[in-house]
Amino acid sequence: MAPPKPKANPKTNWTTYTLLALPLILTAFLWWLFPPIAQTLSTNIFQYEPTNQPANWLWITIVTFYYTWFTFLAVGVGGLLAVSAWLARRRTKGRTADFYPMVSFVVPAFNEEKQLPRCIESLFKCGANYPGPTEIIVIDDGSLDNSYEIANASIQLNMKKYAPIRGKVTRHMANLGKIEALRTGVNRALGQLVAIVDADSWWQPPVLKGLVEYMHANGKAAATGYVHPSNGETEDNNPFVILQQLEYSQGLGVFRCAQTLGNAVFVVPGAIGIFNADVLRDILNNGSLKSVAEDSEITLELQKRGHGVGYLSSARSGTLAPSNLTDLWHQRIRWFVGWLHNTLSIHRDILSKKSWLSLLLWYCLVAEYFGAFVEFSAILGFPFLFWFAPDRIMFLLNLFWFGFYALSVGIVFQAIALRFAYGQCNHKWLLGYTPFYSILWLVNLGARLFSVLGYALGSRGRWRSGKSGIAERFT
Repeated sequence: MAPPKPKANPKTNWTTYTLLALPLILTAFLWWLFPPIAQTLSTNIFQYEPTNQPANWLWITIVTFYYTWFTFLAVGVGGLLAVSAWLARRRTKGRTADFYPMVSFVVPAFNEEKQLPRCIESLFKCGANYPGPTEIIVIDDGSLDNSYEIANASIQLNMKKYAPIRGKVTRHMANLGKIEALRTGVNRALGQLVAIVDADSWWQPPVLKGLVEYMHANGKAAATGYVHPSNGETEDNNPFVILQQLEYSQGLGVFRCAQTLGNAVFVVPGAIGIFNADVLRDILNNGSLKSVAEDSEITLELQKRGHGVGYLSSARSGTLAPSNLTDLWHQRIRWFVGWLHNTLSIHRDILSKKSWLSLLLWYCLVAEYFGAFVEFSAILGFPFLFWFAPDRIMFLLNLFWFGFYALSVGIVFQAIALRFAYGQCNHKWLLGYTPFYSILWLVNLGARLFSVLGYALGSRGRWRSGKSGIAERFT
């Protein structure tokens, strides 16, 4: 019999509501205060007196819309997510489990001969730090390189170091795709829990124990952790990878952590995820997975069935991230098209439900996908706004102060994200790269526009056969 749920504390609820209201109050205050401050600064510092010519009502409406859009999303929603993430971290329960069930690691791989040894070794180390039994199953999905031989050799080598842990390699004679590789691995797993790990990812030794304890304490059927993007070297000095580290700290350290406050996690990524084996097996065997973003599709199916999905920030994994523009672009196209396919087609019924999950999905649709067109129109419309401005010099001066204001908001939010992700506001001097984050923003902006148009024209995405081993291998 399940223990009775504790009664909500009214005082705690009011405290929570007050904290969540603060970012919205700050948004209204800054929205009202910034324009006169910018005007005053332009007049006093640059010694420029505005001409005070009357502005066209349409021009004022457009400028006000763009200004309001940024302030509401950056300060209001960003602050709301940061507060929610902070509350979620405080409420996360963690304690030693009474029982540590058997866990089966399932590693789907296609042409991953370079990455498999590191992945397999990290999982053996995780198993050695876990009080219960573990096994490692690698599924070679018809690789054209030496993935099968290298995986088998790595398993044999590590079994000598970590004797209680067993491992095996299963081979598809043809490339059947990632979903079939997952289905094969999960069906052959003996564990009560299944941990899914991409072959180009690696786990830190305490991760497995922490995730199992988190699932046990919080009653979750699936859980994920923080993913650190890397170029595979000790020092991640590739500029594209550094920008992705900033992005992941925001998307995982803040946004995904905030999702746990309302049990609304909608992606358990392939780099780090653990599931109740029976639940996952039922989804894989009794449904036809259609999306190229299979991790999102599986997670949304879990949510539809009423299973809890959680996120543990202290559970950390590394993953090989795109290190050039071409690989990054193709990855984002697959992500974005797959997300649209899941949200607008496969699991569109979630959007009509009254839940935090539905609210967050609608937020992503409006702010990220519709917002891409808003932001693109702002870029295209700038010359027209400048040309029809009642005072062009004052318009440029105010734009200068707005850029300073936007950068300040971005630095503050990025510092919070790094603090949540890495425990430091300026982890490895990453905060200094914040001004260059606009490069990745432009890439994502273009990829979202391209994905929305492609989805509208019937594209549902595909796996690309790449050369760099960044989870773009399955076809």
